[in-house]
Amino acid sequence: MATIDSKEMIDEIIAANGKLYDDEDPVVKIVEYTNMGGVRTWGVVFEGENLDRYHASPFVVNPKTIFERKEEE
Repeated sequence: MATIDSKEMIDEIIAANGKLYDDEDPVVKIVEYTNMGGVRTWGVVFEGENLDRYHASPFVVNPKTIFERKEEE
């Protein structure tokens, strides 16, 4: 499970449509949520991973999808 607490890094991933590096699987979904410590953070889902991994729980409060990768044409 990849979590990132840098808004700048999340913005870079979104600007690159989920593909920052050629040798890595693309990010297909980003979920913003509040962690159990009360801090805003982002869950990153890579291609091939379970898309529903960041669902509401005591550890993932108020999850909201903020990015879904668009297929390149």
